[in-house]
Amino acid sequence: FKKGGKAALLAPTTVDQQKFSFENVGISDNYHMIRAKKGFSMTGYCQLDLGIAKCHFEIGAGVNNLEWQ
Repeated sequence: FKKGGKAALLAPTTVDQQKFSFENVGISDNYHMIRAKKGFSMTGYCQLDLGIAKCHFEIGAGVNNLEWQ
């Protein structure tokens, strides 16, 4: 989880604002349950930025057993 979070912080965003957060919800059926939340931004690109950050999180975490909530 920590490696994924660090990788997400390095992800590029539309206006260099990291308006997202991740929460480790637990483990279910050998899958790490991760909740991703977008923040508020006046530019309106939060959903796009969240997708980019989630991709970087998965790459950094290095596991194939993630499930997003």
